[in-house]
Amino acid sequence: MRDDSGAMPVRLMIVDDRADVRQLLRAIVEDAPEDVAVAGEADGVAPALATIDAVDPDVLVIDATMPELGGVEAAPIILDRRPGQKILLCSAFVDQETCDRAEAAGIAVCVSKDDMDAIPRVAWELARPSSGAPAAPA
Repeated sequence: MRDDSGAMPVRLMIVDDRADVRQLLRAIVEDAPEDVAVAGEADGVAPALATIDAVDPDVLVIDATMPELGGVEAAPIILDRRPGQKILLCSAFVDQETCDRAEAAGIAVCVSKDDMDAIPRVAWELARPSSGAPAAPA
């Protein structure tokens, strides 16, 4: 699907160990007014690393806490493999310490799972440099 400018939609890859969260986020993305699409999903960091190059997402949406490796710990590995990859951390608990750790790891923005409805907008803003820096959800 293309927007009015003829640009391709922003492609997201969702990485979360919980299938219900991936399904909810997919539904949010599909219903969003922004031109975003889910290009791939993974239930952990290892499966994400196995498929990320083929999926080639504009933005990787990753859970902060997963059994093997969380999003903050995985970010340097992902960025070493894909320099410039935009990463959005989705966490059940977002405080300044979490955001500071995420930023130090190379994550572009943190969004609380309470604000999941904002993820399509924030991801779109993150992927479209001319739109400015992503704003934190209100």
